[in-house]
Amino acid sequence: FKMRNILQEFSKDRGHGPPTILGLREHIFTGSVSSLAWFMSYQETSFVTIGQRLLANPLRVRFHYGHPDIFDRIFHITRGGVSKASKTINLSEDVFAGYNSTLRRGFITYHEYMQVGKGRDVGLIQISKFEAKIANGNSEQTLSRDIYRLGRRFDFFRMLSCYYTTIGFYFSSLISVVSIYVFLYGQLYMVLSGLQKALIIEARVHNIQSLETALASQSFIQLGLLTGLPMVMEIALERGFYTA
Repeated sequence: FKMRNILQEFSKDRGHGPPTILGLREHIFTGSVSSLAWFMSYQETSFVTIGQRLLANPLRVRFHYGHPDIFDRIFHITRGGVSKASKTINLSEDVFAGYNSTLRRGFITYHEYMQVGKGRDVGLIQISKFEAKIANGNSEQTLSRDIYRLGRRFDFFRMLSCYYTTIGFYFSSLISVVSIYVFLYGQLYMVLSGLQKALIIEARVHNIQSLETALASQSFIQLGLLTGLPMVMEIALERGFYTA
C-alpha cells in the first residue's frame, strides 16, 4: 500500500532536481536469535535511522549501502549503470552506485515512513567476516577514481562529511582502539613501577584535580559508552528511555 506513496517521491523537486535514489529504513528481524544478533540488530537500527537521516539531510553525503533503496532506472542505465567491473577495488560494489549517482548530479533522499525487513548474520564468525569485508572494501574505495572526483568537486564541509562516511570512520575507530591499549598498558606500567601511587600522593598534597582526573581509570569505560551513545538515543526515541 505504501509503494505508491514512495514512488511519488520521484516526482518531487526539492531544489536539486528530482531524486535518483530513494533510501528506505530497515527492520532487522533476526535480533532474537542470539545476544550478538541482538546487538548487531540494534547497531544496524541506529545506522539506518539516525545515521542515514543525518547523512541525507543536511549533510547530503548519503550513498547506497546495500539497503532496500529504490533506484531511478532510466537515470542510472543511461549514466554507466550501477555495477562495477573490478572485484578488488570495487569490493563494496553497492556504494559505488551512490557515487555514480552523486557524480552525475543525482540527488539521494531518505524516507522513514516505509521500512523493509532484513535478516542479518547471527554468528560471531559471520559477523567478524562481514565487518572485515566492509572495512576492506572501504579501504579499497580510497584508491578509486570515484572518491577522488567526489573530493575534488565537493565543498569543504561536504568533503569532510564524505571523508567520515568512508575511511574516516574506520580511522577514528583505529585511533580509539590504539588509545585504549596505550591507556591500559600505561596504567599497568605506572601501577607496577609504583609511579601511580607517587603521582596520586603528589596530586593530593598539592590539590591538583586535573592530575587525579587524568589518572582515573573510569575514562576507559566512558570512551566505550560514548561509541554506543547514538544507539541508546535512537532506542530511547523509538521505544522509550526505560527500554534504552
